[in-house]
Amino acid sequence: MTMVENVRNGLLIGAAPRGEEGREPWFLDPREILRSVRLRWPTVLLPVLLFLAAAAAWTALNPPQFAASTQILIDPRGLQVVKDGLTPPDQASDASLLLVDSQIRVLTSDDVLGRVVDRFDLAIDPEFRGRETLLGALKDRLARLTGRSGPEVEPRLTALRALRSRVGARRLERSFVVELSVTSEDREKAARLARGVAETYLARDAATRSDTTRRAGEAIEGRLAELREALRKAEDKAQAFRARRSIVGTRSQLVSEQQLTQLSDQLGAARARAVEAAARVRQVEAVLAGGSSDAVNEIVQNPTISALRGQLAGVERLRADAEDTLGRRHPSYQAALVQEKALRGAIEAEIRRIAAASRNDAQAAQANERSLAAALERRKAEALRVGDDFVQLRELERQVEASRAVYEAFLVRGRELQEQQSLDTSASRIISPASPPEKRLGPPTPVLFLAALVAGLGVGLVGSLGLELAAGRVRSRRRLEGYLGRPVLDSLPPVPRDAAGTARGDGRYEVAVARLRHRLAGSATGQGPLVVLVTAADDRAGKSVLARSLALSAASDRERVILVDADPHGALTRDLGIQAGRDLAGTLRGRAPLADALVTLPSGLRVLPRTDELPRGLAGDLADALLRSDADLVVVDLGLVGGDVVTERLVADERIPVLLLAVNARRGRLAATDRALKAIGPNRRPRLVVVDADPRD
Repeated sequence: MTMVENVRNGLLIGAAPRGEEGREPWFLDPREILRSVRLRWPTVLLPVLLFLAAAAAWTALNPPQFAASTQILIDPRGLQVVKDGLTPPDQASDASLLLVDSQIRVLTSDDVLGRVVDRFDLAIDPEFRGRETLLGALKDRLARLTGRSGPEVEPRLTALRALRSRVGARRLERSFVVELSVTSEDREKAARLARGVAETYLARDAATRSDTTRRAGEAIEGRLAELREALRKAEDKAQAFRARRSIVGTRSQLVSEQQLTQLSDQLGAARARAVEAAARVRQVEAVLAGGSSDAVNEIVQNPTISALRGQLAGVERLRADAEDTLGRRHPSYQAALVQEKALRGAIEAEIRRIAAASRNDAQAAQANERSLAAALERRKAEALRVGDDFVQLRELERQVEASRAVYEAFLVRGRELQEQQSLDTSASRIISPASPPEKRLGPPTPVLFLAALVAGLGVGLVGSLGLELAAGRVRSRRRLEGYLGRPVLDSLPPVPRDAAGTARGDGRYEVAVARLRHRLAGSATGQGPLVVLVTAADDRAGKSVLARSLALSAASDRERVILVDADPHGALTRDLGIQAGRDLAGTLRGRAPLADALVTLPSGLRVLPRTDELPRGLAGDLADALLRSDADLVVVDLGLVGGDVVTERLVADERIPVLLLAVNARRGRLAATDRALKAIGPNRRPRLVVVDADPRD
């Protein structure tokens, strides 16, 4: 193998190992996540494909759904068409909101939806009748085979259940508006069904109100005959009591009470007339006794007396003229005097007649007064007698009035309800008719597939990280440092090989080996060769390649190098195809020079092959021989940690300064490395070297 010669120290100075500060779990490092994805790409790709297939299957099995909505105003107050409606108008309150919520239940009830099913023939619609699917057929077949198949479901009931699951209603906040939505696979069908449900509800609401009014009217009509008969019986009973007790009168007053009132009024009037007649008599008699007649109205207003007084005045003028002109002895004077005397006598006779008439009127008034007073006393006695009967009559009449009032109220209400049957007093109406929806329900198909892709990637990433955690592989230097909590000395890329599998030279690998070798040489102290022990926890091939590469790198720099094969399996000896010139055990026992057992290769590398098992007691002798050798560098390929006693003895020998623990990034396990470190113990601090590491680390 061609190695890099004379690598400058300046090339190696900047490749110091990273410190322990700032470490975090490897699965939080994006580079480690990308590495896990690259290594386990089938684990990431499989969930992606499964999720995309599930999305495609869901899209194929679930046709697009469209939801059409309409808005209905449910006014709990109603219309005040007539003064007295069957139900009183409600005011806005919490009870009204409860009423609207109840109407939402009615809107989505089976009564309304069933009529919609019949109206649109949904029982024969494939969307609502149900399509035959492979899964459904298998279930039916299995049910028939197990004897658990149920009865055939009626198509109308199936369509009703499907429509019920596709209908939703809710009351908009702070309003009496209800939003109804219907879902269907067809835009136009969804709009038709939404309009159909709303119209059916309003029609059923109007029909229910009319039917309620009709039934109330029929109930009232059924009571009218009973009320009429009760009123007739009450009237007959009152009339029979009135006839039996001879009580005559109006609804408000008896005849005896009317007569008593009239007699009382007549008696008062008669007494007034009697007093007035007596006063006239006294006035007329005063005139006859010589008083003045001008204060008596009957005399003053009497036409006869007025005429006689006129004649008397004319005769007195003639007498006065005859006395002045002719004297008292003249016949004219005497004739006038006779006429005057006759006229005065006629006036006095007329006054006496008026007085006699007044006395007759006074006597008649007094007689009428006495008669009315006697009649009034008799009526009072009769009124006291019929008082108790009249109380009973009033009770019977009140019963008649109550029966009549109830009967008339029922009669009027029955006629009103008959007229209200044809009136629609509902204020509910559709305020926003349903129209074909523009967009389908659910996310668009691209969004669905994008979500499936993201979900698949997420599951794949989590799965790949989970598998990596479960596998416990080293994979990278950073992951190993994070797991162990200690630094790694260096990492080497994979050994390049040709098409036949033979290792070949590669500049990057040679530089990495040279850098590791010079780093080890810089840590050497004291005289004598630098002895480097190379072991591993679970990777036998990796440590052997590392040991051979270190030895070849030093040999290419013309250093004296001894490569010791201390692996019980003898991997180096077998790979190099060499045979020992002398038995190693015999050489060590005989204290012979170690050079007698070495095999020199064409590259100048000296190899101490392993031919047989090395006795345990010679492990210390081997260490002594290596430390006394004339080589500049001694590389010992040990067995696995805990694999054999010789390896344990050499590892525990503190005279050997350098112990390398090779960890294969691809095949090595973190737990095995941790166990190897614990087995080595705290006294020896091995240096970790990651082999077959990713070149990008």
